[in-house]
Amino acid sequence: MQMNKREFLVGTTFLGMAGLAGATSARAADGSGTRTGSVFNVADFGAKGDGKTPDSEAIQKALDAAGAVGGTVYLPAGRYPCHDLKVHPHTTVLAEPQWGYRGDAGAMLLLDSDEADCLLNITGAFGVHLHGLFLQGRREARKAIHGVFLNNAQKYSPQEDAIVIDDCKVERFSGHGVHLLRIWLFIIRHSIFQGNKGCGVQITGWDGFVTDNQFSGNGSHGFACESVGATVMFTANRVEWNKGYGLYLFAGDAWNVTGNCFDRNWGAGLCAMKMRTTTVTGNVFRRCGKDSSLLPEGERSCQVRLEECSGLTFASNVCAAGRDDGGRGDYTPHFGFLVRKLSHSVISANTLFKGYLKEMTADLGEHGPDYLFANNVGCPMTA
Repeated sequence: MQMNKREFLVGTTFLGMAGLAGATSARAADGSGTRTGSVFNVADFGAKGDGKTPDSEAIQKALDAAGAVGGTVYLPAGRYPCHDLKVHPHTTVLAEPQWGYRGDAGAMLLLDSDEADCLLNITGAFGVHLHGLFLQGRREARKAIHGVFLNNAQKYSPQEDAIVIDDCKVERFSGHGVHLLRIWLFIIRHSIFQGNKGCGVQITGWDGFVTDNQFSGNGSHGFACESVGATVMFTANRVEWNKGYGLYLFAGDAWNVTGNCFDRNWGAGLCAMKMRTTTVTGNVFRRCGKDSSLLPEGERSCQVRLEECSGLTFASNVCAAGRDDGGRGDYTPHFGFLVRKLSHSVISANTLFKGYLKEMTADLGEHGPDYLFANNVGCPMTA
């Protein structure tokens, strides 16, 4: 049975994929033995998925075959030790999304090298879609190894990268879960980035949609811009228990941060530095500033840190102080806002009911023209 990619994807959406394993192998051949079809099962290239046999070579063969025809690589449920896999343009890497917050399930790509640069290399893979994968790294590795790596080290791509990461889990990498260096157009949705030593996701670049994800327990920031990040819609994400900031924005513009929950991050839920033309609306900031002693704000733990920004609107958000789950740990933060050097910006109509311990605002001054802080209401929490 030969199946084209569209038929396959429709089948996986509405019928499930368990019964399609034979059909998706794309082993149909013409008289010369040439493969036909566009869906390639890694098992047909020798991948074992037993958690012991190195599968890099077999999976790479499947990726190369898909790259030759703009096809799809399918991974059945299993455990695939591998590293430094090169993904090609206009291809899909697809598995059944069976992962959960805890436990192992589905198609797991397991990093099997402490010398690799990454698990999936998507540099130059224009239009690539990663769907349903579970990527697991080695957090204890001395080298910073990333889960998914776009490495435009010298300059931006000549065209939109246009990558999509959908319904994936990326955890326990010694670098970042996803590192997009000089990215131009990306979509990240319905995924979890958990327990990575670096950031859950770190970008340099612009034009992104980040929706319905969870950034949990990463060793640095949940989501971060390394040097510049611009024109991004950051919507309906849960950003929690990260040891840096929940969301770190630096030297960019045109962000829309809406409808997210920032909970129990070590630093501020949101830290925006040198940002322009940015709106932050309708978010929840809860129990942030858990331990900011190693961050620039030091003892001024806060829910939100805004410095050197222009053209910023921060409105209709809510803040609540608190401590660890189960009534453990210290109550934080000391302040609702930490602000400095803002101009042509508005912080208004926010509520901080029991939202801080000491003061609503730590205002460090140096503000420029047209800075308005007004109509914010709240009260301290008495621990």
